[in-house]
Amino acid sequence: MNILLMSAIMKKQRISVPPAVFETGTEDYIVIFESELKGSGYVRVQTESGDKIYYDSPAGIIATHDTVHVVKVPKNVLRGNYYSVGSQHVPFKYDYSAIKGGCAETAPVRFKGEEKEDRIKLLLITDIHEKEALMRKSLAFFKEDYDMVVMLGDITSNFMKKEKFTKNILSDAAELSGGTVPVVYTRGNHETRGEFASQLLKYFPTATGEFYFTFDFGGISAVVLDSGEDKEDDHSEYSGLIDFHTYREKEYKWISSLKKEQFTGKYKLVFCHHPGINQHFRRDWLSPFKALGFGLLIGGHYHISRFIETSPPAFVACGRYSDSWAASSLTLENGKIRMLTINTEGDTLLDKTITVE
Repeated sequence: MNILLMSAIMKKQRISVPPAVFETGTEDYIVIFESELKGSGYVRVQTESGDKIYYDSPAGIIATHDTVHVVKVPKNVLRGNYYSVGSQHVPFKYDYSAIKGGCAETAPVRFKGEEKEDRIKLLLITDIHEKEALMRKSLAFFKEDYDMVVMLGDITSNFMKKEKFTKNILSDAAELSGGTVPVVYTRGNHETRGEFASQLLKYFPTATGEFYFTFDFGGISAVVLDSGEDKEDDHSEYSGLIDFHTYREKEYKWISSLKKEQFTGKYKLVFCHHPGINQHFRRDWLSPFKALGFGLLIGGHYHISRFIETSPPAFVACGRYSDSWAASSLTLENGKIRMLTINTEGDTLLDKTITVE
């Protein structure tokens, strides 16, 4: 066996980014994690009937070409059970054989994912722009356990490389959730920029095949929108390499196809990075949600904390501003929604409660 091959086999595999569990509007959660070396990826779930293993296996083939692993696990299997993630290094895969190296597997953690009908708590994170140290200062004032984490976009400032995804979005999602509660990701306009931006969707296999979808979580019925870029396609920043006009037309058609009877939860929420959708490129995206009976739109983008009396109303969940940053939470209880924003100094920027009709 030659020295290069022996060296490849002897490399030690490890999990470099622990798992986060993402909501994508299907019957499955997707568990995403990164290994240091390329190879297979799997999730092991401890159930009453024994361990169940699910692989990163698009169209039946266990993927070995990437360090980022995307594993679909049925929600009813993962919920309430312990799980771990693992990867085996596969340095070479041939047509009729493969060279395999070492394995790594994380310690089990319990995924809660309890779909409560009431008293639901959401942690809202937006516009970090890679300033995780500021984020952690603000989060020190949020002591409660949360049922879901919502990342409202612009977690990173560009997608020049895949590392922006793994070291910011994926690492932050794993840190914020501990891999124990679901994460909702809403794409920000800065996450449409850079060479890797066009590749991001393959890591988020949603129900629609796009970054917009619907989901239910206990008493929540939600729509996740993708507001895309914040300038016209012909803006000089884009070098003629975006086509958001076509994408927005497709998304608006999808919004128009939504039916009121689809949304049965007590708390009907819209998540969108750019909350100014009442005039979104000369089209009103907000009115359809009034007709559907939605109670609140939640977004970021503006780097301020504000409650806006639109119909439905909008909550801007802050993020980075000047040399500070602020996180927010939503508490859904007894037909009321409490919005709370606290900055890095512990100052309360907004504390408002509304009643769901």
